[in-house]
Amino acid sequence: MADFPRLVLNTGLQFLRSPAGPIDWRQVAKNAANIGDAKRWAYAEKQRLLPTYEDFVSEPTPQIIELTGLQTPSVRQIRVFDRYDWIKTNVTAFADQLAPLEEVLMMRKSDSLISRGVYKSNQVISTVGFGLLLGYIAKKVLGQYDPSLFGREIVSGQIYFVEPNIEIVERQLSFAGNDFRRWIAIHEVTHAVVFESVPWLKDYLNQLLKRYLAATNEGLTSDGLQSRARAVASHYVERRQFSLLHAALSREQVGLINQIQALMSVIEGYSDFVMDRVGKEMLTTYDHMKRVFELRRRRKSGRERFFERATGLGMKMEQYVLGERFVSHVWTSRGIDFVNRVWRSPGDIPTLDEVAHPEKWIVRLEEAT
Repeated sequence: MADFPRLVLNTGLQFLRSPAGPIDWRQVAKNAANIGDAKRWAYAEKQRLLPTYEDFVSEPTPQIIELTGLQTPSVRQIRVFDRYDWIKTNVTAFADQLAPLEEVLMMRKSDSLISRGVYKSNQVISTVGFGLLLGYIAKKVLGQYDPSLFGREIVSGQIYFVEPNIEIVERQLSFAGNDFRRWIAIHEVTHAVVFESVPWLKDYLNQLLKRYLAATNEGLTSDGLQSRARAVASHYVERRQFSLLHAALSREQVGLINQIQALMSVIEGYSDFVMDRVGKEMLTTYDHMKRVFELRRRRKSGRERFFERATGLGMKMEQYVLGERFVSHVWTSRGIDFVNRVWRSPGDIPTLDEVAHPEKWIVRLEEAT
C-alpha cells in the first residue's frame, strides 16, 4: 500500500531541498514509486518471462500486417517491466521532453525573495503532481509501445509489458491461461506496426509536442499572458461563456492540443479496431475477456473518475472510444485502403471534429482526389 504519511513528509521536506531544476525528477520517481506501490522484481524473473512475451509479439504480427496492409520490420525491443521499471523509464522520458521548458523557467528566475518563493512553490507542486500522476498510471498500465520520440534521433520503438499489473487483472477477472497477455500484445504490436511503417509519423508527433512546449514558453511571457487574457475575453464575447481551457492555455496551445488529440484518437482507435478483429481470430476467450474488461473499466470509483478528469487521463479514454468509432465507420463504409489514407500525410489526418463525424473526413478526402 502507498505510504501517504511518507508522501506528506517528503512534500514538506521538498521546501528544504535545493534541486537545480523547476522539477525534482529524482523525487518524482520516489513519490511515484510510493503512490504506485512499486516493488522491484528480480532481474532473473523478468528475463525468464521475456521469451514468452517475444512469442506473443511475433504470433499476431503476420495477421496484423495482412489485415492492415501495412509493412514493418519484425525486429523490435521487448521488455518485461515491474512498476518501478515503468516509472523510471517514463520519468526519464518526461524529463527529456520538458528539459527546454525547464531551461526557460530557470533563466527567468530572479533573486528576489518573492521570486524565489514562487519558484520553490511551483517546484514542489510540479514535483508532487508528476509523482501522483505517474504513480497512479503505474498501477494501471498493462502494456505500452514507446515510439522513442524524445531522443537525439528517432529510433525504433520498444514494447513494454508491466507484468505485476497484468497478473493482478488476470487473477481478479479469472482470465484463462495467457490469453490476456496475447490480447495486450496484439494492441501494442499494432501500435508498433503503425509507427514503424509510416515514415513521417514519429517526426510529425514529435514536432507537434515541441510546438506545444514552445507555445507554453511564449505563454509565460507578459505578452503571452496578455494574449491569453484577450483569448478568454474573445471566447466570452463569441460564446457568452467563460472557458477554463482558454484561461489556462493560449489559443495556439488549444489548437495544438486538438491536433494531438485527433491524431492520438486515430492511433488508439486503429489499434483497438485491429485488436478486436485479430483477437477474435486468435483467441477463443476474446469476447468474454473484452466484455468483462469493459465492465471493469465502467465500474471505476467516483474518486478515480474525478482524478482522471482532473489530470486529463479521461481524455485518453475518450481517444479509444472516438477513435474506434471513427475507424469502424470508415472501414465499414469504404474499406481498409480508405482508412489507411490517414497514414498518407499529415494533411490527411482528421480534425477532432472529423473524428467525431467521420463522414466529413470521407467527403474531404474524396473531394481532394
